[in-house]
Formats: sequence, C-alpha cells, structure tokens
Amino acid sequence: MKRMLFAFRPWLLTMVALAGSLSLSAQDVQPVPASDFLDLQGGVTETELVTRALASNPTLLARRQQIAMAHGEVTQARLRQNPSLTLGGLKEVNGGDNAINVRGSLPLELFGRRARRTEVAENQEEVTQQGVADHERLLTGEVRMRFGQALAAIRDLMFVEQLVQVNRDFLRLMEDRAREGAAPRLDADETRVEANRIETLRIDYQAKAEVALLALKETVGVDPEEPIRLKGALELAPQDYDRKQLLQLAMDHRPDLAFQRANEALASAEIRSDRAKGKPDASVFGGYERPDFGFSQRAFDAAGNLAPIRQTFNHVVFGLDINLPVFNRNQGAVVADTAAIQAARNQIAAVDLNLRHEVAQNLVRFNGAQARVTVYRSGVRDQAAHNLEIVRQTYSYGRTTLLDVIAEQRRYIDIETGYTDILLDAYASRVSLEQAIGTNLP
Repeated sequence: MKRMLFAFRPWLLTMVALAGSLSLSAQDVQPVPASDFLDLQGGVTETELVTRALASNPTLLARRQQIAMAHGEVTQARLRQNPSLTLGGLKEVNGGDNAINVRGSLPLELFGRRARRTEVAENQEEVTQQGVADHERLLTGEVRMRFGQALAAIRDLMFVEQLVQVNRDFLRLMEDRAREGAAPRLDADETRVEANRIETLRIDYQAKAEVALLALKETVGVDPEEPIRLKGALELAPQDYDRKQLLQLAMDHRPDLAFQRANEALASAEIRSDRAKGKPDASVFGGYERPDFGFSQRAFDAAGNLAPIRQTFNHVVFGLDINLPVFNRNQGAVVADTAAIQAARNQIAAVDLNLRHEVAQNLVRFNGAQARVTVYRSGVRDQAAHNLEIVRQTYSYGRTTLLDVIAEQRRYIDIETGYTDILLDAYASRVSLEQAIGTNLP
C-alpha cells in the first residue's frame, strides 16, 4: 500500500499544482453570492413577474395590436356604404346646344349585407382575442418555468457555497494538523484539491444562476442590466387534485379551444355573408338635368315676332339600379365556407382530445413528481447527509481514510443536486398542469 501511495504522489502533486493554478485563475471570476439573486423579503414573486410580462413583453404587445386592428375592422364594417355623386355636361361642337346634369345614388345593401359584414368582422375580432389569450397562456407558463429554473440554479449555488465554506474550514484544519505532524501532508494536499474542485463547482453554478436569471428577464421583457432579486421557494406543498375538476376547468378556460370555437363561428358568419352577397342588390338614384336645345330656323313667338327656335328644359331623374346575380352567386365561396366550417369542427375535436390527454398526462406527472420528492427527501437526501457525517466522524477517529470522506462527499453532492433536479421537475409539472387547464390550480 505504501508503494502505491509513493507511486501515486508525483501525479497527485501535479494535480495539486494544477488545482492551485485553477484557484488563481478563478480569482478573475467575480464571486456573486446567492443572496444577490434571492431576497425572501423584498424580492419579486412569480406572480409579479407574470403580471409584468403580460404588461411589457414586446412580442405580446405586438400581438395585442392585432386586437386593435380587428376592432378597427369592426368599426369599418358597421359603416354604411357611401353615396355617389356624378356631375356631367354636354356641349355641341360648332353649335349652341348644351346640357348639364347632376346625379346621386345610394346603395341599399339588401338582404342584410351590412349586418352580415359586421358579423364577420366581430367574429374575426373574437378569433384574434382568443389567439392573443392563448399566447398569454403560453407566456405565463414560460415565465413560471424560467422562474423555477432560476430558483433551482440559485438553490444549487447556495448549497455549493455552504460546501465551499465547510471544505475551506476543513482544509485549514488539515493544514494545521499536517504542520503539527498529526496528519500526513498528503491528506492536506488531497483536501486542497477537493476544496478547489468545489470552488469550480461554485463558479459553474454561479454562471448557471446568472444565465437563468437573464433568461427570465428576457421572457418577462426586462432590460438585462436591471437588477432583480427573486422571492420564492422551489419546494411546493403537496396537493391532491381531482381529474374531472381539472378537466372542467380546462374546458372553461383553455383559450386555444375557445379560439377554434371562434373559428367555427367565423366560418359560419362568412357563409351567411357570402350567401347574402349572392342575392340581388340595388341602389336608388336621383338627379337633375337642364338641357338647352334649339334650331337654326326662326319661328313666331307668343307676341307674333320672329325669334330663334331655342328652349331650356328642367328634368328630374330618379330610379332604381338593380344588380342581378345571374351568373355569379358566390357559389364557390359558399362551398369554401362550408369546408371551412367542417375544418373548424374537426379542429375543435382535435383540441378537445389533446386537451383531455394533456390534463391526464400532466396530472400523472404532477402526482409522480410529488411522490418522488417525498421519497427522495426522507429516504435518500437525509440519509446521504447522515452518511457523510458518519464518515467524517469515523475519519476523525482514524478508522477510515480521507479518500473515503472525499468519495462520500461527492456522492452527497450528486444526491443534493439531484434533489434540486427532482424539485425542479415537480415545479415544472405544476406549471405544465396549469398550462394544461389554462388557469391557476385551485
């Protein structure tokens, strides 16, 4: 065993030197404590960030402009057709005859054309609103997911920070014991290697926390330079939900289902509008004409005198201009609208089926994630912490080696960071379940 340690020592010294250089280069990375990311008193909560995202996310704001555009289309559709005015005249070439006329017409929009046009625009506005509402649902879920990922990264950073301090204290103890001759110098060197390895973990988790926070800011629509501290916990209280209750909530609140229903209503409104356009329409018109005609001959006037033959007339013109749909009765448009109605109904059935599966699958995932958290917390994590403490005490009594302590500590790190992953999975399953029902869990 001593020969193996002797052969192992040069390689270990090289690793110690490399670890020392890593520690020096690590000084270039400005350490940011986990407390700079988390503030359980004055930080921003998940709900506050969701509210801010719904108010300031640029992509969502652009989508909301489509609602304003659709509302403008409704206003436009409700307006009556403009009347028309025609002004004209007539002048005889090389002669004195002339005439002027004024004519106006007003479209009647028979068979409810304006009402049908307005109905189409109103249904289009409803489709747009439901589409934006679904975008809001997805954005809300994304913000909550990013929030959970940031909390997970911060939790790992807090854990490694505590581990760094424990290993620094242990390193000082081992160096003191090595100077006093109470412990081999190799043990102090091995402890230094492990302490520097934990420091690299801290740097890694700090970077992950910073990236997660930046991703959260991007989703919310916050400037990357704006300081934000979070307020929240990755651990969730166990909850039990009834599938039928959640399914009913989804049927009532999912905007993508309402979007497809609005599409069906829009297609139905369009077919009514196209059928109305295929019927006769008419415009009433009226006008005034003033012709001035004459001849080159002369005739006796009422006084018995010869006078040129010329007379000015005043005519009132009125009538009805009827558009007869003999060939084009919008037959093709009606066929297309009928197909659109059937397509919308199929889409409703597809979304309804997908909705049911989403609720069922996410509820199973949510319940499973909660069960994993419970078992892992008591049966794995707590036991691993206890095992590490036992191994450290055993080493202090000289009954085991330092390598056993390091190996047990690494197992504990894997288990603790694995617990963060399980907590994040439970958090994500809650977010996914809320997305599936389209509203907050009761």
